[in-house]
Amino acid sequence: MKGCRHSLIALMILGCGYADAFGDVTGGPALDYQPSVIRSSDDGARVVVFERLDPTTTDGDLWMTHSLDNGGSWSDPIAIIATAANERHPALVQTGPSSYVLFYLKGASAASSFRIRRATSADGITFTEQAQLDLGWTSGGEINPHVIRHVDGRMTMSYQRLGSGSFVAESNDDGATWDTRRTSIASSSQLPRIAFREVDGVYLASYQVGSSELAMVVKTTTDVYDWSAAARGFATTGNNHDSLPIVMPDGAFALFWIRASANQFDVAVRRSVDGVTWEPALAVTDSVDADDVEPHPLIDGSNDTVELYWGRGTPVGGSDYDIVREADVRVSDVVFVDGFEGN
Repeated sequence: MKGCRHSLIALMILGCGYADAFGDVTGGPALDYQPSVIRSSDDGARVVVFERLDPTTTDGDLWMTHSLDNGGSWSDPIAIIATAANERHPALVQTGPSSYVLFYLKGASAASSFRIRRATSADGITFTEQAQLDLGWTSGGEINPHVIRHVDGRMTMSYQRLGSGSFVAESNDDGATWDTRRTSIASSSQLPRIAFREVDGVYLASYQVGSSELAMVVKTTTDVYDWSAAARGFATTGNNHDSLPIVMPDGAFALFWIRASANQFDVAVRRSVDGVTWEPALAVTDSVDADDVEPHPLIDGSNDTVELYWGRGTPVGGSDYDIVREADVRVSDVVFVDGFEGN
């Protein structure tokens, strides 16, 4: 129950430190990467699930930390999904009071073994792994799940199929089962993420294409099973990775990603009213001594700013990454009055 859960988290908070200038969420020599963050409706706790990787193999386990004081301090991280297999790319969703589901890839060293898994929790701390998801494929190779939950309880998941591209599926039972239509978003693409605007039913998908240098492109649709519209360029100059789109409270889209700058990566963001025309990019980080990767925003009720979580590696090119947080990251430098309606 809510009171018990609050007590458990409060116990976990003991002994943790406070944020530095960037707002450290994790610390130490570990390779902490790829945060998935929610604000619990039970008690307002920030809940972050992230990968902790072996720097020699980049095999991972999933760890968790909480904050009860709006990100000012964080509990000592605990392992929640940790086996001899490789577990990475968490997507955490709350489905109701004291009810959470976690999606992630799992497999051995062979890429063909990778499947997407689901784990459930009744307190936001202890997770129980379920069977691999049936997405309609007879062999393995599904990775990188990103899951959003609609107002009506449906879930939409974008994922990558190794060697095949980007796909989407939907669930009506909190992610226990999914449609097996194997709906393609785009072939020859990687790391798809998806957002949905409830007011007009528009889906926005972003993904990367290319090899040594990657470009970021987007697609929109009002039918989750039809992505036949042409892709539109979003960030096509230089080397671009790790996109994640969201819908702001005013209905505008915001899309975070990372772009290469000299020898390191920095985080940037662009805003769009319609998912077609985008405002100029805003730099979120500009750090010559650090790699900033995998930005994951948490909407905070503002039309202009989000809480942003990402992985920061120092020195550049090293294997010491921590999860960091910035409380108020602007998504636009344009002053607007009535949101995406433009009135």
